[in-house]
Amino acid sequence: MNSAEARRVIESLGKGIPPSGFVRYFTVGRKSEIQVLSEQLQKSKNGTLLIQANWGSGKSHLLQFIREEALAQNYIVSTVELDAKAAVRFNRMDQIFGAICRGIEIPSSLNGKGIRTFFDFITRQIESDKAIKKNGFWPLLTNNWRWDFSEELNSPAMFVALRAWVVGKSNTQDVIEDWLNNPWVFKAQRKKLYYDLVYDLRQYFRDPREDRQFYSDGVFIFDTQGYIQSWGALKDIHVLARAAGLKGLIILFDEFEKSIIDLRNISHQQAAFWNLFQFYSSKRFPGMTYYAVTPEFSEKCKNLLTEKNCWDYDFSSFDRLPTFKMSPLTEQELEELALRIMDVHGQAYDWEPDLVMKASQLSAIVRAAASVQIQDRARHVIISVVKALNDLLQESE
Repeated sequence: MNSAEARRVIESLGKGIPPSGFVRYFTVGRKSEIQVLSEQLQKSKNGTLLIQANWGSGKSHLLQFIREEALAQNYIVSTVELDAKAAVRFNRMDQIFGAICRGIEIPSSLNGKGIRTFFDFITRQIESDKAIKKNGFWPLLTNNWRWDFSEELNSPAMFVALRAWVVGKSNTQDVIEDWLNNPWVFKAQRKKLYYDLVYDLRQYFRDPREDRQFYSDGVFIFDTQGYIQSWGALKDIHVLARAAGLKGLIILFDEFEKSIIDLRNISHQQAAFWNLFQFYSSKRFPGMTYYAVTPEFSEKCKNLLTEKNCWDYDFSSFDRLPTFKMSPLTEQELEELALRIMDVHGQAYDWEPDLVMKASQLSAIVRAAASVQIQDRARHVIISVVKALNDLLQESE
């Protein structure tokens, strides 16, 4: 990392936030556990995995590690921070799909993230294969580049969106991006979507369907029939990624447990559980999903249902969910982490803290911070080390 990146990393660590892009460098200990996660990505497994640890004990850090590892292994990744009180509720698959579109990241991409980055990548792949007349998925998807009809995708909306995107008109692409990022907002704008994405682009392709067929088939709607189109479109992102030579889509759900507990309506909570088990079965989405939860998550879910007299439920289904339990970091591992922080701090501010702070002093700072009996022990150590280094730098100046 360069000095500017190092400063950004230190600022994030000083706030107790995992430093995006460099989490793997600051991941110490838990070698066998990390190896399990890496091997799982290498084998392209599907289903769900609950990342279990107490609050502040590194769940978000480990999700960020999985994100970086998955990108390095040629997956596309989307990180979703759920919020039961905002427009990212787990009982609403149209909201989940929109959040996934907003968070998509492509391996080795320097052009930001989101559905725009993904569709631009897919468009380049389509145009490349068309230029060399390569056989495979893309001629089937486009009906030999005519774009008039296709059954290769699960969601008619994704076919319409990708077809219009490939035309290359910036105004049209803005509409598509807004639509897929916020599909529920466009429920009353079917006519606008038809004209922007189909009718006004007739010179580029011929779609034999009348406008009323688009409306009756629900092409532009994501929340009907059990959110069938939301699930289909999510599966299509995975399919398109694999067709483009990537390993598929990985989804990371942060604040998952809180988002379930904070739902006040029991029917919404049951819908959220149903979605979780749909991801677990891999029938609707063939990729891998990870969830940050506490070790008591399954018991909390079962207690929530019994407290609201929901007895007609298979409570054992919660116990069948695969889990990954994180072990706490030892003091020795925390000291190794502190040394890495010291190294980056020196790079960030062009100084040599190891010549000013003795190893015994750093060790004492770590031990003192680690002795505090709080759940977010590792985070407290990190913040304490950064503060000590900041103070020492100011004194030396």
